[in-house]
Amino acid sequence: MKIKNVRNSFIKNFLLIVSTAVFAVGMMAGCKFEDNKASANNSYKPTDSNTAANRVVDQEKIMEQYQSLLKNNASLAEIVKFMDGNVSQVSSNNAVMIVDEFEKRQKEFLPEFEKKFVENGDIQSKMAEAFLQEFDISKIDSIEDEELQMLLKETKESGYKVETAEGTFFPVINYEVYKKYSDYVTDDFREYINIMAVESNNTPAKDAALVISWEEILNRALKQEKFIAGYPDSIRIDDIKGLYKRYLSFTLFGLNNTPLFSYDSNTMNSEAKQAYVDVLKTNSKDSGYLKILRDYMSLMERNGYKLTNEVKKYQEQVIEKLD
Repeated sequence: MKIKNVRNSFIKNFLLIVSTAVFAVGMMAGCKFEDNKASANNSYKPTDSNTAANRVVDQEKIMEQYQSLLKNNASLAEIVKFMDGNVSQVSSNNAVMIVDEFEKRQKEFLPEFEKKFVENGDIQSKMAEAFLQEFDISKIDSIEDEELQMLLKETKESGYKVETAEGTFFPVINYEVYKKYSDYVTDDFREYINIMAVESNNTPAKDAALVISWEEILNRALKQEKFIAGYPDSIRIDDIKGLYKRYLSFTLFGLNNTPLFSYDSNTMNSEAKQAYVDVLKTNSKDSGYLKILRDYMSLMERNGYKLTNEVKKYQEQVIEKLD
C-alpha cells in the first residue's frame, strides 16, 4: 500500500514538473514571439523616419535644382518640363513657390515673346490663314508652314496660348495649363488658378467691347470678392484686387463699345438691367459688391435708369474708394 502511494505521489510530481516546464517553454516562446513583433515594429520606425528624412533632402535638392534653372535663364519650356516632373514631390508651400516663379517668368518674358508674332509680317498672315480654318493649337503638326509650326509649338510648350483682337494675333498666358498643378498648391493659390483660368479660357473683352454676358460679369466679380475676403494674406491678393476693380468698372460703366448707358439716350442697357435685378433677387448674402450693386440700382430707379449727374457722382465715389 505504501509503495502504491509513493508511486502515485511520484507520478503526480512528475506531471506537475512536466506541466510547469511546458508552460515555461510556452511562455518563453510567446515572449520571443512578442519580442520578434516588437523588433519588427521597431525596425519599421527607423525606415519610416529615414523616408521622411529623405523626403526633406529630396525637396531641398528639387528646390536647389529649380533655383539653378532660374539662375541660368532656362527657357519656359524647360521650366514646364521640370515642374511636371517635380511639383508633386514637394510640399504645398514649395509647390506654390515653384508655380509662382514660373508665372512671374511668363509675365516678364511675354513682351519679348510677343515680338515673335509681330516682327515677321508673314507670321500674322500665316496665323490668320491657320485660324480661319478653325485652327486648334493641339494640332500643331497639321500645319505645313515650318516657321509657324515652330512658333506655335514654342507658344504651347511655354504655357501660352494665342488670342486675337482687332485682327492681330498675340500670345497670352494659358492659365488652364496651371490646373495640372492645382492638387499640389495651397488652397488660395488653387482658387487663384481657377479664377485666372476662367479669364484665360474666355476673355471678358475684345476690341473695347464686352464678349461675355452681363450676368457673367456679375458672377465673376462675386467670386473675386469671395477670394479677397477669404484669402487676405494670399500672395496673389493684389492681382485679384486689380481684377475685381476691373470688373467693378465693367459693372458701373460697361466698355466703350458695350456701354452700360446708351450714348444717344443715356438709358441703361436693358439686358444689363435685367441681369442686375436677377442677381440681386437670388443673392441675399452680405457682400460689399452686392451692396454697391443694390445702391446703384436704387439710385437708377430714382433717376429713371438714366445716366444723370447723380449717377455719375456715385460711379466716381465707388471707384475712388478702391484706389
